[in-house]
Amino acid sequence: GAFPDSSQRACIKCDATSGKAFNFQSGFSMFQTWSPAILQSSQVCACQAAPDGYTTVIATTESNGTFYQRCVVCPDGTTANNLNQCAPNSRTVSIALTPAQQLSEALQQLSIGLTSSAATQASIAVPTASGSSVLDLNVQQSKPLVELLGPSALACRQGLGADRAACNAVANLCALTLYDSTSAACRMYDALVKLFVTNSVGASPPPPSGTTRRGTTSFKPETGSMPWLYYEGVGYTDDPRMDLRVQFSGGNLAQGQVSMLTFVLSSYLLNGTWLGYNTWTSEFQLCGAPKGDGSRWYRVGWNYKNSCSIKLEALLAEVAPAFRGGDDTVMYELFLQVGTSTLYPVPVLITNTLTDTTVENSGAVRRFFFADARLGFSAQSQGLQVVQYAADMQLRVVLRRTPRDSIYVPQLTITYSAWETNTLSTVNLDSDAANVERPASFSVTYTNEPDLNNRFWYGWRTILIVFEVVLAFPAMMLSVFRYIRKKREQADLDFLVYIGVSFADIGSFALAMVLLVVSLYYLILYKLQEEIYFLMLPDDQLENFKITVILAIVGQSLGLLWMLWQQMRTDVFFIDWEKPRKILSKEGTREEPGAVSCWRTLMVANEFNELQTVRVTYPPFTLLMVVMILEGANVIAAADVTPDASDYQHYFGVTTSIILRFGVESFFFLVLFLGQYIFKRLLYYPYVANPVTQFIDLMYLANISTLIFDDTHSGYYIHGRNLAQHSDTTLRELNQELLKEEEGLTSQRGLINSSANPKLADNQLFLMYITESIRKTYDAKMLQLVQQATNDSRNRKGIVNTFLRGSGRQRDTVLTAYQDVTLLFKQMIEDVERNQATQVTDPTYMQMILQLPPENAQNNPAFVHDYFSSFTTTIFIGNEVRLFVYEALFFCAIDMSLRNVALSALLTFIVIRVVAYVRAMVGEDNLSQKTLVDRHFLI
Repeated sequence: GAFPDSSQRACIKCDATSGKAFNFQSGFSMFQTWSPAILQSSQVCACQAAPDGYTTVIATTESNGTFYQRCVVCPDGTTANNLNQCAPNSRTVSIALTPAQQLSEALQQLSIGLTSSAATQASIAVPTASGSSVLDLNVQQSKPLVELLGPSALACRQGLGADRAACNAVANLCALTLYDSTSAACRMYDALVKLFVTNSVGASPPPPSGTTRRGTTSFKPETGSMPWLYYEGVGYTDDPRMDLRVQFSGGNLAQGQVSMLTFVLSSYLLNGTWLGYNTWTSEFQLCGAPKGDGSRWYRVGWNYKNSCSIKLEALLAEVAPAFRGGDDTVMYELFLQVGTSTLYPVPVLITNTLTDTTVENSGAVRRFFFADARLGFSAQSQGLQVVQYAADMQLRVVLRRTPRDSIYVPQLTITYSAWETNTLSTVNLDSDAANVERPASFSVTYTNEPDLNNRFWYGWRTILIVFEVVLAFPAMMLSVFRYIRKKREQADLDFLVYIGVSFADIGSFALAMVLLVVSLYYLILYKLQEEIYFLMLPDDQLENFKITVILAIVGQSLGLLWMLWQQMRTDVFFIDWEKPRKILSKEGTREEPGAVSCWRTLMVANEFNELQTVRVTYPPFTLLMVVMILEGANVIAAADVTPDASDYQHYFGVTTSIILRFGVESFFFLVLFLGQYIFKRLLYYPYVANPVTQFIDLMYLANISTLIFDDTHSGYYIHGRNLAQHSDTTLRELNQELLKEEEGLTSQRGLINSSANPKLADNQLFLMYITESIRKTYDAKMLQLVQQATNDSRNRKGIVNTFLRGSGRQRDTVLTAYQDVTLLFKQMIEDVERNQATQVTDPTYMQMILQLPPENAQNNPAFVHDYFSSFTTTIFIGNEVRLFVYEALFFCAIDMSLRNVALSALLTFIVIRVVAYVRAMVGEDNLSQKTLVDRHFLI
C-alpha cells in the first residue's frame, strides 16, 4: 500500500481521509481542507473530482513517522497550476519561488555576476586513465547546486544569518567544490560573510554537553553569521593557547596530560542540518581495517598507515544511493579535546587548493568531506558522472622542543581525487573500468619539530665525521703507505685502482659502523625513554640514512670483490723437505737416491684447498637464528614506531622505522657474531679442533713448507720442515717421532729452533719478503710456463672445460721447472736460517700493527715472526669480520626494501653461497695451476 518517493529515502501512502485545518507546506501557510486520495497506480496517488469551482493539488505531509500524499483543495482565490501549486488568481497572495528562481534572485541580491547555468555547473578534476595528467570534467546542472544553492543562499541572505542551516548549506557547498574561489557557492559565501560581518548571528552548533570551545583565535577571521571556513594568516599550528601535554602512558584530560589524543568530529548534512558530535576512531579509511586496530593511532607516538589500491566498485559502494540521486554527503569539522570541557579546532589542509606550497602553515580550512557523489550527479542527465573521494589523508602531530612534552596544533592534510563513471550501477561497469585500481591511504604521523630533527642530523654528521676522519682516514693512509713500501715498481694505473678500492672499502666499513652505532642508539633512546624526549623520524625524512646504507653496501661489495680477486690470484708453492731413500741401482752394483712420494704433497694440497673457504661463523646457522628470533618470536615488532620496549605484538597499520629495523637486525647479527666467534676462539679451537693449527701440524708431519705470495715481493712462509729421518714412513715410526717431541728429545719446530727464546724457537709462521732476483727467477722458470700450459689447454679444450676439469697432465718442462724453483726456495730458506741474526726479525708492537717490510728486504730475503696467523688473510677464515659485516649489511639493506625477514635471509644465503662457491672453484683452479696438483686430486 505504499511506494518510494523520488528521493528513495521514504515510503509514501495515499491518504484516504479528509479533513480541515491542514497547514499546507508547499507554498504558503493557511488553513485548508483536503479530500481523500486514492492509489491510482503502483507509484501515483490520484484525487477525486474537486467540488464545483475548486481545484486540487497533491501535497506530501508527515504524521507519526509516516508520509502521506493528500489531495489539498486550493482555497478561494487560488487555482492549481502545472507545478502542483495553488497559484493565486491575483498578486494578493505570494507563493514560494522555485529553486531556479531562488538561485537567480540570490545571484542578483548578492551581486554575483554569473548566470544560473554557470552557477549550477560543477568543475571536477579527474585523473586520466594513465594517471599522468588531470582533466577538468564539467557537470552540467549539478544536483545539489540546482536544488540547494539558491534556496539556501536566499534564505541565509533574507534572514540575515538567522537560518543557521541555510548558511551552513552555503558553506558546505563551497567546501564540496574544494573551495574553488570561482565557483558560485564560494563567491556567495564570501559575499554573505562580507554582508554579515557587522551583523553577526552564530551559525555553528553548540559544543558537546559539558564542554566549551576554545575562544576565537588570531587565525579565525570575522565571519559574522556565516560558519568559519578559512584560516587567516600563517603559523596557525603554533598557538600557545592550546596547552595539552603528552606522554607515552597514563594521564587524563583532567590533569592536562594524556597518552591518548581525543579527536572530535562535528558533522553536517549537505543541507546544513547539524548531526552532532562523535569521537573520531577508524573513520575515513577506504582500505578498511580490522575491528579495534584502525583506531590505535590516537595513542601518542604510534605512527599508523593504512594504504592499498582500490577499485571503482569499492568506491561506488561507499556512495551507492547516489546512483539514484539520493543519500547525502556528510561534511565534517575536526576538533582536538584539550581539556575536560575544551575543544580546539584542528586545521585541515587540502592540497588540491594550495596555490603557494612554499609557505608552511598557510591555506588551511575547516570543513571537509570523505566521499561525495552529490556534486557529480547531473540533474539534467539524471546520472552519476563523477565521484570525489579523499585519496590520501595524513594527520600530523608535531612535538615541540620546549617544553618537550607539549605538541603543536595537529594538522590534517587531505588530497582529493575523482573517478569518472558514466554508469547507473556497479553491475554495468565494463571490464576495463572494473579492473582499474588507484591508490588510497590514511596515515597518522607523530614527529619532531624541524629543530629537533636538525639536531638528529647534526648528531649524525658528527658521528660520521668522527668515524670517517678520525678512524677511517688514518686506516686509508696506512693502507696506501703500506702499499707503497711493498711495491718496488709502481704502475700508475695499479696504484690509482688500489687507492680507489681501498678508500671505498675502508670508508664503507666506517659507514657500516656509523649505521650500527646510530641505529642502536636511537633504538635504545626511543624504546626506553620514560618521558617523551624524541620521536622517530618518518621514513620519508630518512633519505640520508638510505643513501648511507646504499653507499655502505656498494663499498663493501667492491671491497669483497677486490678481496676475492686478490685471493684467487695468490701464488702458492709447496716445498717438500723429504730426503730420498737409498735404493740399489738397476744394475745392482751401487746405491742411488730413490724417488720421493708425492702423496704427502697431494694431501697437504687437499687440506689447503678445503681450508680456503672455512669460516669462523656458520652463515646458515646465523640466518636461521635471525629468522627464528625476528620472525618466529616476532622480535621484529620492536622496529614498529611504538614507544613500548616490551610489546612484541604486531598491530595492523602501525608503521615500521628503517632506523629501528636496522638497529634490531644489526643487534642480533652482532650478538650472533660475538657468540659464535667467542665460542670458537675460546672454547672450540683451543680444546676441540682448530683448522689452522691442524693444517700447520699436518705440514710439519708431512715435512712440507708452504710459501704464499699475496704480492709480488711479499707473502707468508709456513715452516713445516721436521728433523725426522723420513716422514714418508710407517705409522709406528711416525708415532715414535711424536713421542720424542713430547718428551723434549727433539729440537723445536720453528725455523729458528736454536733461539733461547722458546716463543721464537717454536714459531713456524713468518711474514716473508723476497728480492727482485728471486721473484724474476720464480716468474721466468715456472709461472710463465704454467700460464702458457693453461692457455694451451684452454685453446684445446675450451675455457669452461679447462676450468672445470683442469689443464690435464703437466709437461715435463713444467715439472723440471718446479724442481728448480723448489731448489731455489730451499736455498733461500737455508740462507735465511744461516743469517738469522740479520734476516729474521722479531717485530715490535708497532711493527706488528703496521706490517711494513724491513729496511734490508730489498737486498736480501727477510723474514718477520708472525704471531697472528696473518697468512689466513689469503683465505676466508682470516677475513671473517669483513664477510660477516657484508652478510649483515646485505641482509639489512635488502630488508630495508622488502620488509620481509625470511625472504631477505634467503636472498642473503644465496649470495653468500655464491660467493663461497666462486671462491672455492676459482681458488681450487688457482691452487691446481700454481702447485701442479691436478684438479682431479683435489677432492
